[in-house]
Amino acid sequence: MPLNLADLFFHKANEQPNRPLIYGQLSGQHPQRVTTYSEFADRVRMLTGAMRDAGVESGDNVGLLHRSGGDYIAFVYAIWSCGACVTPLPSELTSAEKKQILENIHLDSIIAAKPLVDGIRGAIDTDLAELPHNTVLAKVSVPCPAPPELATVNAAFIRFTSGTTGAAKGVVLSHESVYERIRAANEVLSIGGTDNVVWLLSMDYHFTVSVVAYLTYGAGIILPKNSFGETVLTAALQHDATIIYASPLHYSFMVQDETGTPLPGGLRFAIVTTTALRSEVADAFYERFGRTLNETYGIIELGLPAINVSQSRAKQGSVGKITPGYELRLLRQPGEDQGEILLRCDGMLDAYYLPWKPRDEILSEGNGWFRTGDAGRLDPDGYLYIVGRVKEMISVGGMKFFPEEVESVLESHPAVEKAVVFRVEQRHWGESAEAQLVRRDGQPAPDESQLRSWCAKYLADHKIPGRFEWTERLNYTASGKKIRNRERVLQ
Repeated sequence: MPLNLADLFFHKANEQPNRPLIYGQLSGQHPQRVTTYSEFADRVRMLTGAMRDAGVESGDNVGLLHRSGGDYIAFVYAIWSCGACVTPLPSELTSAEKKQILENIHLDSIIAAKPLVDGIRGAIDTDLAELPHNTVLAKVSVPCPAPPELATVNAAFIRFTSGTTGAAKGVVLSHESVYERIRAANEVLSIGGTDNVVWLLSMDYHFTVSVVAYLTYGAGIILPKNSFGETVLTAALQHDATIIYASPLHYSFMVQDETGTPLPGGLRFAIVTTTALRSEVADAFYERFGRTLNETYGIIELGLPAINVSQSRAKQGSVGKITPGYELRLLRQPGEDQGEILLRCDGMLDAYYLPWKPRDEILSEGNGWFRTGDAGRLDPDGYLYIVGRVKEMISVGGMKFFPEEVESVLESHPAVEKAVVFRVEQRHWGESAEAQLVRRDGQPAPDESQLRSWCAKYLADHKIPGRFEWTERLNYTASGKKIRNRERVLQ
């Protein structure tokens, strides 16, 4: 029998039926109750039956359009229980961005919270099947064909990795690959039945190494009602949190809390993910709470190849040692101590969806290694430091996107001849995007509010640049590529 991650959860629920799984918001009906493993398992079984009655079959690919929370987790596991694969449709994406996913990844049906259905109305049949918890199942009106090779993969999750422009692709993860990456990560984190984890991130983007691990190894999940520092700290203290899993922005909110609420005494890790941790945030957290933050190196194609579990301030700034089961190689130039990070492991992606590219072919491009596009160095103790990004992806609050996507939207404006988008570091908010524009001859330059309104038609809020600047010309490399390094862009 092929591995199914839902079976691992049900096994754990049978072992510890009365152990609390969800603290806090399960759904709108029960916003602040505690849900045990047994209760949650019954919920998943009920949803599984309802979905099968609505037509979900083994081998299907099901889009999930739902906000993060207990219901999101339950629907993922119910989809897996049906023998189907999950493709998230992040709720913050615009209709155009969701349409891009539907045009490039085959979906047999979509499970959507009713308040979010309007965002996909033009792509689904009008006949909606009612599901529990204010949710519906809709058939895709004109599904695109699936790659025939997908049938050879025991697919659990497909993460779409492009937006409304550029080459569309998705990361295909099998149940086996997800299990290998959580098993490897747990050799470092040792998550078990005594752990309670504060969860603050989007489940569309952060699920397969984190939430799956919590349910597989028997931890509880604390879901605060919001991300304000006081709320998070109070929830962590009330429910004896042993792990916090959050972005640098969330830790900034905790630092800014003025109530004096402490961290729980049993906190083992304060894990930082989604984007690089700035030293001023780490220093402020240490001054406020007397402990270091635990940085990680997460890649959707690979999982968590490095985790810093050291409590030493001397290792602040490092993403930690390489996780067991991973191999690291630095592609360095002669005389340099840093280079591009190459990795390989058993839990790496099974394929890119479009165009279909299996794992072996992906690895062959790096002579047996996965090329991350990130630059790093190792210290004498084997701790990895990320020193730069070869890739130009921008991460705003943990939501990642490519500058080309935003540039294409800006260049479709009648007054914009050319655009370049690049990331900038902000003291309190992490990364943001800024844009430099060349005006089209004969056209008046729109103001910033007009440009933001134009972008909002096609892009999710986090992709809209925070600042626009007009210039006479853009800077290019010798080969004709746009320069997106901020210092060189603004020369």
